[in-house]
Amino acid sequence: MNSTVLIRKLCGIFLTGILASSASLAGLPVANPVRDWTPDAAPAVRGSLVSFDGTTLVLRLVNGQKAELRANSLGGADRDYLETWQDAQPVVMPDSVGVDATKLSVEVVREDEAEQVFVYRTPHFEFTCEGKLTQNLLRDVARNFEATYELLKALPWGINPQPEEGDRFRALLVRTRGRYAELGGPENSGGVYFGSKKLFLIPFESMGIEPVGKSYKKASDYRSDTLVHELTHQMMHSWLDLLPIWVVEGTAEYTNILPLRLGTFRVSAAKSGLRDYIAFLKASGGVPEPYPLDGLLAIDSKKWAAILASNPQESRRLYFTAYLLVNYFMTLDGNRDGARFVKYFRAVGKYRQQLLDYQEAVEAFKKLPGVEVSPDGSYRWPNSLTHPTRPDFLDSPEKQAEIEKSTLEILLDGRTPEQLTDQIRTAYRRLGVRL
Repeated sequence: MNSTVLIRKLCGIFLTGILASSASLAGLPVANPVRDWTPDAAPAVRGSLVSFDGTTLVLRLVNGQKAELRANSLGGADRDYLETWQDAQPVVMPDSVGVDATKLSVEVVREDEAEQVFVYRTPHFEFTCEGKLTQNLLRDVARNFEATYELLKALPWGINPQPEEGDRFRALLVRTRGRYAELGGPENSGGVYFGSKKLFLIPFESMGIEPVGKSYKKASDYRSDTLVHELTHQMMHSWLDLLPIWVVEGTAEYTNILPLRLGTFRVSAAKSGLRDYIAFLKASGGVPEPYPLDGLLAIDSKKWAAILASNPQESRRLYFTAYLLVNYFMTLDGNRDGARFVKYFRAVGKYRQQLLDYQEAVEAFKKLPGVEVSPDGSYRWPNSLTHPTRPDFLDSPEKQAEIEKSTLEILLDGRTPEQLTDQIRTAYRRLGVRL
């Protein structure tokens, strides 16, 4: 594979019919006691906890019915209970996750041949294409969008993906790399998620799409890796500012390297994805030397982006090492159950919940009488109103550094970067991968 394809393969950037996931009965949570739950400005609810994804809890009421509550509507005692409950739950990894294409609906919103604008909707996405896709290609793109959503929902990281605005995530598929660059696509990247625009952007070339008559079809090098990579960023948009860049990019590499066929990810076949990835690297320039772990853990998003724009070979090492690290924590570390990584995400999730609580409070505040909201989203309020308190870690680099250091300790678990490096090399060596 040539270097251009290699760069497309490796370089992403951070800027409805569900197939059941398998889990052993031993991994299911135990029954929970009946207790009173006290949501704000609402009567108490009596029931036992069935599930909690970090945002929404499901209760079984004393009458046998089920009810949902938002965690941010509960008081401190309820939240403490949820935290203790969640920490006690076993990590359950899905076997396979995907969508049933026969039950997946794709709504045609607009097909304008003259303007070359084609808009489609699936249950969780609205994507615009600058060219008409053949039915076969459209069906495959649609199910890969939805399969990625289901994957991020099923992995034990507690992501609970929600659209940034409106009812659906938005994506734009453009015909050429020139058009991609014109819309802000970074140099040496194959796709981009713009957090500020709430938009995922990808050129046809990065997916292996070629013209056929007046439409576009799958080319011989059709692939979904860049699509999955950037969609992972989009699914995790409310987490991105709270995670170090190696986790942001490493998780996206982890998902796009999982085997995906006919809209189904085989999570339990992560080793197979690893072998295929190493074989690809060997056939396209060789397996890079891993980036020094202490350097990777310390790198920030600005430096990462600068390397991506200026040094493809060095960025290749970064993405490769970030993937190795995330894959190690998910499949090889400790009891090989991803427990430390899940515990890490739960710790970060507490700060994410503070952020979500603040954002929700701001939206409620903007609806109060006397608050004037401008079309651009800015607003002002009279002195008689008290604005919600912004979490201190949003404005304090020192606080953010403290959070990153404390959560990183969960992953290191007493190990130095040098010791962790040795353990990673040993674990991969047992799989036949020499680093």
